[in-house]
Parts: sequence; structure tokens; C-alpha cells
Amino acid sequence: MVLTPVRKLLPVAAMTLVVLSCTRNDIQFGNNSENNYTNIVFTDTVSVSLSTVLFDSFATNNASSLLLGRYKDPYLGIIAARNFFRMTIPSSIPTIPSSAQYDSLTFIFRPGDYYYADTTREQNLYVNELAKAIVHTYNNSLYNTSNIPVKATPLGIKTTRIRPVLDDSVEIRLNDAKGIELFSKLRDLSTDVTNADNFLDYFKGISLSTGDNDTTAIYGLTGTTGSMVMRVYYHTTIPYPVKEHIDFTSLSNEYSFNQVLTNRGGTGIVAGGNGATEISASQTANQSFLQPGTGVFLKMVFPSLRSVITTDKIIKLVKAELLIRPAYLSFDRNKYKLPSPLSLALTDASNITGAAVRDSTGTSVQYASPVTDELYGENNYYRFNVTAYINQWMTTSGSEGNGFFVMHDVSESAMNVNRLIVNNAFHGSQSTKLRLYMIVINK
Repeated sequence: MVLTPVRKLLPVAAMTLVVLSCTRNDIQFGNNSENNYTNIVFTDTVSVSLSTVLFDSFATNNASSLLLGRYKDPYLGIIAARNFFRMTIPSSIPTIPSSAQYDSLTFIFRPGDYYYADTTREQNLYVNELAKAIVHTYNNSLYNTSNIPVKATPLGIKTTRIRPVLDDSVEIRLNDAKGIELFSKLRDLSTDVTNADNFLDYFKGISLSTGDNDTTAIYGLTGTTGSMVMRVYYHTTIPYPVKEHIDFTSLSNEYSFNQVLTNRGGTGIVAGGNGATEISASQTANQSFLQPGTGVFLKMVFPSLRSVITTDKIIKLVKAELLIRPAYLSFDRNKYKLPSPLSLALTDASNITGAAVRDSTGTSVQYASPVTDELYGENNYYRFNVTAYINQWMTTSGSEGNGFFVMHDVSESAMNVNRLIVNNAFHGSQSTKLRLYMIVINK
């Protein structure tokens, strides 16, 4: 068999081919150039239509990873995250002598490794006592838009810089009036602090938040049961002073949730109503966006895919690769890190999320991590093998609306606000490409 060198097909408008199902002609093999019946060809001119799909709300309860902070994104506007959770009674309460004296009340939380945006500046951290009990909003869930009222006066405020990885914990001094009240109940063994149900009636929970004018960063906090404590410090005096403390600990259950709100003013990324809103890249400066932690998903469809075939030649698709290219200078190593890994899910004109895209074996979900150009910063991409899916759509009528959602994990144990900015074809070589490698058999 004589194979010609790999070369680009003519643009889609100039040629179309017919796929696969034809009967193959007999091919003569040899070295004579007149017997050159088979070519390997390559094209990346199939259009990739990009859009941003916004979902107005999504469940965030059962959270064991909590978000805290607020930042202003140059592409996506202001993103603010706060959390809500219940506390429970101490595992044991020692006998506190009447001579013991109250010292202070503090709240202690543990930052995780996760952060997004600028961690070099301070933020104002607020510890708020809930004014009402946490109850499900609807459908036995709590959502990114759910809200629980808090008492007018914060329990505690601290202005500080959180240093992810370096800081083992952050401790915030709380209101002494509440501290003395708790200390008295502990000393008297009140059922408000010895019975878990009574305690939830007395102390309905906590919300951690930041100031309305803070625009620095969002942090991930460890939100597993017992990871946060409200600590009553006191000391005994007889026969000599001894420092003591008692901890009320956090709960992680169906009532722990993250509230994640956005202000997209000036971005053009505005939800049109209930459910899902799809916005073409042509309406948002020829770019589309991914930020699952705020309900923003990147969608890709291939409306001209079937028009690759209009010739009497026989075509066999060998490989289809999707290269998703982050917009140049839209990310960096510190403030706006690229999400990793990404995956794909099937979708169509309904914008319903379908099955996850599998790898070449068809058994495992396919993931891709970013490849970055450390020298020039321009050739950055995620690569997916989508051969089976593209082959099916090429040979199936009515598949023009089929495509992919780009996905990133924002589960209850991995909540985040990572984002990706992607250019459409208007940006030329910096745009996302569908690469097709095919064998063309001349009749």
C-alpha cells in the first residue's frame, strides 16, 4: 500500500465527504504511483461552537469541604462564598467547681490546601450565630442560593491573612457575653449543653463569612465532623491555678452547606430565568467559561461535522482529538490556576448532562490534565480522545446538536471555584480545535 504524507483537507466549505458505510473497492498494491489508492489525511477545520450554560442553582449540602471568601474575577465578576453548619455538645463535661473562672470563648477552624485568587492580602472574617434553624430549602436539599438568617451582631470578627498549607488553624475571639452564658450552662450541667437536641434548639448553628468589601480570595476549609470547635476557656484556682477548656464541635451532615453567590455585572454572563441559560461565545467577547462551583458550564458542539463528507471516496475515521485551549494570559500558577483534571459529559440541545465520556477502552471515565507551555506561554491545552463519539455523530443524521459539557469535580468533598476561559474560532490558533485523522480510499 502506498501512503501519501499527512496533509490538511480543504476547508469544509470546499469539500465534503461521505462516511464509512460504502462497499470498499478492490485495491491494487505496489510501488507504481498510479496505484496510489489510499491517503491519510488530517483536518482541524471542523467548527467547534462554544457556549456558556448557566444553571441558576445546585445542591451544596452534605458538605465536608467548606468555602470561605470573596474575590473579583477579571472575567466572571465577583464570587462570594460562605458556609453554614450545626454544632453539637461536648463529648464529656468535667465537674466545674464553683470557684472556677471564665477566661474566653473562641472559634477555631482549619484551612485546607485549597485557595483561589490573591492570598497575599488580609480579609475580615466573621463568625455569626444562626437566628433560625437550618432546614432544607426544597427537595430535601440546600443549595448554593439557600440562606439562613443570622443574628444581627456577629459572635466574632478577625482581620487576618489566611496562609493555605502553612496555617494549621485560625482562632477567632468570640463575644464574652455568649462565652459567660455557655460557661454558666456547662458549670450547671444545663440540658441546653448536655442534650444534643436541646442544644440545637438553644444554639442553632454557625455561619462563617467575609466582609462585603473584601475582594481577595476564596479558601477551602476542612468541614468534616469535629474539624471545627467553639472553645470555652476557663481556669480553676484551688489548690493552684490550672487552665482548662471545653469544646463544642462541628457537625458534617445534610445540613452543612455552602452558599456561593455571584455578581456578574458587566460580564454579559447573566442567567435568563429558572433552569438553564445558554449564552453563545459570540455574545461574550468570543469566549466561553467553565466554573462549576458557581453553576457555569462550558458546552461544545460541532454543527458542521456531518458536512465533512460529500465525495464518492470512502472515508474511515481513524482518530478524533479534542484540544481545549485555555485563553492566553487567562490563568497563572498562583492566583488563577487551571482546573485539573477535566472530564467530558455528553449533552445535546436540551442541556441535560448525560453520560461521562469514556477512554479508548470504554470502561473508565477519561480525564485530562493541562499541558502548559513553560517557554512561550501560548501552546496550552487539554487533550481528549473522542473518536468513538465523533464517528457516531458523523454517521448519524440529526446529531448536529450533540456535543460535550466540560466538567470539573465540585463534589461535597472537593468544593471549589476553579475556572477556565476558552476562545472560539475568532481567535484563530488560540482556539479550541477538533482534529480528525482519516483514511481516504479512492475508488
